Amino acid sequence: MTPAERFASLAPRERVLILIAAALAAVALLVFLGIRPLVLGQRKALEDLAGQRAVLADIERVAARFGVRPGGESPAGTAAGTESLVVLVDRSTRAAGLGAYLKRNEPEGNTGIRLRFEDVPFDGLISWLADLQATQGVGVVAATADPGQEPGRVTANIQLARAAR
Repeated sequence: MTPAERFASLAPRERVLILIAAALAAVALLVFLGIRPLVLGQRKALEDLAGQRAVLADIERVAARFGVRPGGESPAGTAAGTESLVVLVDRSTRAAGLGAYLKRNEPEGNTGIRLRFEDVPFDGLISWLADLQATQGVGVVAATADPGQEPGRVTANIQLARAAR
């Protein structure tokens, strides 16, 4: 006897129960194999997004601490990297109190500059260089320092360059 013949031989009440059970089984399969994975995937994607937003907030907080705002803006409001190195060095050395010690600056193209500081406070010079790196993307390419006339002071020749963007 085939399954169709066997189904036809059942009482009407039994046929209805089998049809209802088959429909429930089909709905359960659809839910567990189709809809549930989609819902779980969406939930995981939302959790991942929340984690990524938290990481972005942490990065922006750290960047603000070091003086760079989102979008590459420096604290002075000019985009980092758009200001001439000569102007940037002049402005930042004066702001750091090192302007009187800067004796020579020679531009090297659009992305480099050579500086000579005489009898400059070493700690102030290093702090200024670190700030320049963090806020403007200008790093030290080469540097030499000789002891100055007083302890804690140096005469320094420094070559700076703007990082490639």
